[in-house]
Amino acid sequence: MEKNDKKLNLEVRAPIVVVMGHIDHGKSTLLDYIRKTNITENEAGGITQKISAYEVVHKDLPAQAGENGKDRKITFLDTPGHEAFSKMRERGAQIADIAILVVSAEDGVKPQTIEAWKTIVESKTPCIVAINKIDKPGANVEKTKKELAENEIYLENYGGKVPYAEISAKIGTGIDNLLSLILILAEMENLTGSIEEDASGFVIEVNLDSRRGILATLIIKNGSIKKGMTVVVEDSLCSTRIIENFSGKMIDEASFSSPIRIVGFDKMPRVGAQFKSFQKKSDAEKYAKNLPPHPSDTPPQRGGEIPRLDKEGVGSGKKVIPIFPAQLKLLKKKSPK
Repeated sequence: MEKNDKKLNLEVRAPIVVVMGHIDHGKSTLLDYIRKTNITENEAGGITQKISAYEVVHKDLPAQAGENGKDRKITFLDTPGHEAFSKMRERGAQIADIAILVVSAEDGVKPQTIEAWKTIVESKTPCIVAINKIDKPGANVEKTKKELAENEIYLENYGGKVPYAEISAKIGTGIDNLLSLILILAEMENLTGSIEEDASGFVIEVNLDSRRGILATLIIKNGSIKKGMTVVVEDSLCSTRIIENFSGKMIDEASFSSPIRIVGFDKMPRVGAQFKSFQKKSDAEKYAKNLPPHPSDTPPQRGGEIPRLDKEGVGSGKKVIPIFPAQLKLLKKKSPK
């Protein structure tokens, strides 16, 4: 996607990072800490609900700062942690440039740790291990490293080459080092993109709003998008009259590695599907007509909506479309009668 046209001006782009690991090992705590301490002030105030992707700025890396002393951005994907969402985690690893495997220093390696690692290896995603909860009385970092090695996860200075950071997501110990490792690894991967191309990337979330219609959160892997363009996701089309950034602010354009939300799809796009954007609607329609049929794991479009439990409650008028039927079955099973 990034090396096809040598005539295009390629620029360094921010890494897209997915956080994976066993349930209760601290993935959400890590994401929450990074979000609260590294999102710029002008963006943080606008975030009013849980988001599936967001950008942060790492400010304490003078040696790794971009041109003219600018700090580097990192985009994080916030994927569900329950085992029923394994397919979404698999897609997250494919969408992401770098994966963070979180392992508790208290509990060590667990089944979902191994499952997540296999997903990372199969998708060939560069990985950093975050050994979390080092502040806990029962933490045993050396034992955790040994268990990782026993499961063929070989860390640097421990028989392998996988970089790692010892952290406490609760109090912030080691988080700066983890973010530094992400940027160093991103530099080694030579992540680039061209703003001259029309945007392409992936759908990571779909919402149904009673007032605004069908909304989709996208991750741009390459290119740029502006108001007035047309987005194609398989057989779903959307004119980009409204583009919002990760904090919900209206913007006129966005480029590679950015999470955005666009409003007004004519039908439900499929989470995990690729999107392409076009300057002309006629070109978009022609492209959509020539696409092969999409896979059969399209989310149910009637009777399958799950209310979004925002701070405002169920009456907020927003609904999240379940990603896979297995998830819907699980949620129905756990719902009170």
